[in-house]
Formats: sequence, C-alpha cells, structure tokens
Amino acid sequence: MCSSQSSPFIAVVLISLCLALTNACSPQVSTPAPIQPTSIPVLSTITLSPPTVPPRPTASATEEVIELNPSPRGYVSMAYDSESKQVILFGGQTGDVTNPANFSDETWAYDVATNAWKNMKTPLAPKSGGAGSLVYDVESDRVILFGNARGLFPSGDTWAYDFNSNTWTQMAAKGPIHRLGVRMAYDIESDRFISFGGYNANRDEMYQDTWAYDFNSDTWTEMKPVTNPPGQNFHAMTYDTKADRVILWGGDTETGSSRPPKDPSVWAYDFNSNTWEQKKASDGPGARSYSTIAYDIESDLIISYGGYSVGSHEMWAYDFNKNAWKKLEPDIHPGNLSRHAFSYIPDMDRFILFGGQLGSDQFSYTQSTWIYDLNSNTWIETTQHP
Repeated sequence: MCSSQSSPFIAVVLISLCLALTNACSPQVSTPAPIQPTSIPVLSTITLSPPTVPPRPTASATEEVIELNPSPRGYVSMAYDSESKQVILFGGQTGDVTNPANFSDETWAYDVATNAWKNMKTPLAPKSGGAGSLVYDVESDRVILFGNARGLFPSGDTWAYDFNSNTWTQMAAKGPIHRLGVRMAYDIESDRFISFGGYNANRDEMYQDTWAYDFNSDTWTEMKPVTNPPGQNFHAMTYDTKADRVILWGGDTETGSSRPPKDPSVWAYDFNSNTWEQKKASDGPGARSYSTIAYDIESDLIISYGGYSVGSHEMWAYDFNKNAWKKLEPDIHPGNLSRHAFSYIPDMDRFILFGGQLGSDQFSYTQSTWIYDLNSNTWIETTQHP
C-alpha cells in the first residue's frame, strides 16, 4: 500500500502515460512542402519576315557595322596617292541638294592591292560637301582639295590631306572664291595646281580665269593669260605628263537665257609660258558637263567617261600629239553616269571609277566601284558586297 504523500506523483505519471498513448493512437498529419513552380517553355506565335536587304556583317553586337564601300553618292572626286598606293576620296552628295544632311565629310581610302575601301574617320575634316576637285601632289605627298560646296554655295577653302598621318590641314584662305564646279589638275613639271573656271550662282556668271596654287608657299596666284577657254563649270581637267600640258575638255558654258553652245574643243595650258592653246578636232565627242578625264601615262592617251546631265556610257580616247579622238566601245561598262569620280592608277596601269548619278533619276546615286583596262578595253566591277 502506498502512502498518501506519493499520490500526486503517481497521478502525474498516469496522466503523462495516457497522453503518450493517446498520441500514439492518433493519426499523424504532415504539413505538405511548398510546391516549386515548374518551368514551362513559352511558344512564340510571331513569324519574322526575312529582311529585304541582307544586313552587313558585324564583328559583335556591340561594335559598329563594317562598311565595305562609301555610301551611294555623286558630285564626288578622288585622287591616287602614288606614295601610299591608295586612292583617296572625299565627301560627295548623297541625296537631294536642298537638305544639308545629304552632304558627306567622309574620307575614304581604296587599297589597290587588296581591293578594299576603308573609312579613314579623320579627327578633323573639311566641311561636308561635294563638287570639289581632289588632286594629288607628288612632290609634297599630299592630296589637295579645292572647290568643296554645299549645293550652290562653294566654300573657297583649300585643304591638304596626309594619308600617313591621316590628317587634314586647312591651307591658304586667299584664292579663287564663289565658284561652283571649278576644276583643277596638278602640273608635275612645275609643281603647281592649275584651276580654271567655275560658276557664280549669285551673279549667274561663268568664270574664265586661270589660277595656280603652290603648296610649298601656300599661295594662290591669278595667272591672267592673254587667251582663256570660255567660262564654264563642271568641265574635266587632267595633266598630260609627256606633253607637259594641263588638258581641259567639256563643261557647261550655259548661263541665263542666252544659252551659248558648249565648247567641244580641247584646251591645253602651258604653265611655263602661261598660255592656253585651243585644239579643235572634227572627229571628237560633243562637249558635255559632268564628265571626267584622266591621263594614261603608259599609252600616252587621255580617257574620258560619261557626262551630260542625264548620264552617258560613252568612252573616248584623246591623243594630244595627233589631236585626234577615238571612240572606245567596251562590251560591259558601268552604265550611263554623270557626277562620278574617275582616276588613273599608274602602278596598275588601270583606271578606277566610283559612284555618280546613274541615268536621269536626279539625286539617285550608285556606290559601285569599277576598274578599267585600256589594253583589253574591258571593265570589271569590284564592288564588295556583304
């Protein structure tokens, strides 16, 4: 028998035992774990149409688009840098003349060995524009730009480009001014740039003055020969090395309502005697504006391409010694062009042509590059495509 002092202890033990038995007999309810969301693929219902023009290649998503050629442009000029073996191109008009944004200030170099254009992205450049004359100075190893314009408003600035340092330098401020479509050639023997003509839109006047630029002294000099060609603009000029003459041909002589005829003559300028000589030939092409000529030193011939306001694919060869023209009719050609760039590459004995207005569609330009071989009378398009 237990004593009365132990009764509370026994009661506590019995209660605990009963609770334990009750829990053991009751069903255990577990708390479910949170349900993790299932990754469900989202099915797109949008179908993308293929691009109409393939995108140009990019090195990565964050880098600039690779530019394979200068953009389509007209009123453009280029010159061959014989020391660097590069064809240098500047500016040009890329669209409607009334929009200032449609003029370029880009400098491009074409490597004749690799057939590749490169945007030089110069830190400083002339103002954007077109219609200028770009000519290479052999003695100073500089490309000289003059007559750059936006629409009817030429700047009158002279600039020099050094490919080796990729720099433009603004040169003499005093020289021929207020003239659109002025043209220039480099006289190697005299180390002078010879410019002629141009159009003053404010006065509706064609200039017929002759100027010489000396890079070494950075000076322009008006030559004032006794006789000059008729005033004109957008004519064509080049230098005949063997004859030591600057050659001028074509050009627009029309002003106002009088509409005098264009001059079909070839004019030859001798810096040493400061004289122009008119060379008439009955078998040559009709004069035209927006044409180009370049001298082929290997064949001793001057080659012309295109011209007229609506373009042409006519090609002619002019022999200064015989004062005779011969029409060239290659089977394949760049098309009916005007306002294009055209230069001779003596290291290759080839001509290069770029851009211009194709046909009569005003302000619509091409970006094609073509190479011409006079010996085989053949054109090859070398435009790089993505």
